[in-house]
Amino acid sequence: MKRFAAFAFSFVFLSSTFGAEGLRTLPDSAEGMGMAGGRLILLDDASVVRTNPASLTDIEESTLTVTYQPWHGKTDFTGATGVKDSMVNPWKLTGSLYYATPVNDTLSAGLGISAPYGVTINWPRQGAFQYNGAYDAVLQTFAINPAMGLKINDKVSIGFGLDIYRSKLRLEQKFPWSLVTATPGLPDGDMVFDGDGWGIGGYFGVNFDVGDRHHFAVTARLPVSVDYEGQFDINNVPAAGLALPFSPFNSEIEHPGVIAVGYAYDVSDRFSVGVDFEWTQNSTHDDVPLGIGANQALLGGKNAVPLNWEDSISVGIGAEYEVCENLTFRTGYLYSDSPMNQRTYNPAVPADDRHIISVGLGYTWGQNTIDLAYSMLLMDSTDVRGNVNPAFNGNYDYDWDILTISYTRTF
Repeated sequence: MKRFAAFAFSFVFLSSTFGAEGLRTLPDSAEGMGMAGGRLILLDDASVVRTNPASLTDIEESTLTVTYQPWHGKTDFTGATGVKDSMVNPWKLTGSLYYATPVNDTLSAGLGISAPYGVTINWPRQGAFQYNGAYDAVLQTFAINPAMGLKINDKVSIGFGLDIYRSKLRLEQKFPWSLVTATPGLPDGDMVFDGDGWGIGGYFGVNFDVGDRHHFAVTARLPVSVDYEGQFDINNVPAAGLALPFSPFNSEIEHPGVIAVGYAYDVSDRFSVGVDFEWTQNSTHDDVPLGIGANQALLGGKNAVPLNWEDSISVGIGAEYEVCENLTFRTGYLYSDSPMNQRTYNPAVPADDRHIISVGLGYTWGQNTIDLAYSMLLMDSTDVRGNVNPAFNGNYDYDWDILTISYTRTF
């Protein structure tokens, strides 16, 4: 039974990778993505509903922004023993919708729907991690964001919003019945952890100007805890008493609190530069509880797994230049450090410190605007040693590119 518990615990450890900065997506509109490192003040499409609700007061007409954002990437793994594997299904698709409108001269309101946190990672079912980690790992978190902005005076605005999260967690992994029971020839089992849940939190922003050319912003976001409930399934159970085919599943993930500061300088009427700094409190969430009811013995008596993630920062710069009345050029750079460490690194979230270089264009005609942005994610190879799961030790190479397309309409 000790060998049985050891294989089960390899799976349990996977869940420790879900829930913080390592899973947070990037700016979700093409305007914001084009100037990724300096968007906090410069951004002026309807996605400010989520990014900085104090900027809602700068929107003078009812505005709708719809975004489509495909990611393309891969991760290649070379294990400490020489085994090699590559992530499959390289395309990851996401998007968002925001609406903002002035209520009167001082008050504005908005509503957003987006996917601010998530990961979908697929490894070969018969690959290097088939018995030690999930071959399919999916976390999808959708946010509904009602928000309001209030203009205090010509120099100061404030804004408030709600984070209403609907989240789904699904993990699939092979289970080697023949090994854990010492009975050759038994077919593998398939374990599925599947649950969903709701969470709610809040956020606010403050914008203030110093003179005509200097602009500052401060935003903060509360942590949001999501309790997951669903079902655990395992098939091909070879004998009664080893496991039930299904049982209740419950877990909990806390999306971290965030504090950000932004500064922008208007070099001229056409050219502006912004700098952002962001701190994310990943360390507040120490572990991930796991409950699978009558099948709890499969996890070797482990009811929670430590995360051991660290607080992280992001810092960057962005700029936009109005080439002519209808065309705007943008560029940006963003550095974001990873909260993970070698001991708790897991291929379900293959990532490291990331450098993001972005360029973008915006074209306006009448009441319509099309924004495009291309972003390249540069991450150093990760050389993992001393992991609690020896199967995860090895070298990881990454290659990610992002295209963002937004359409904005004013009414």
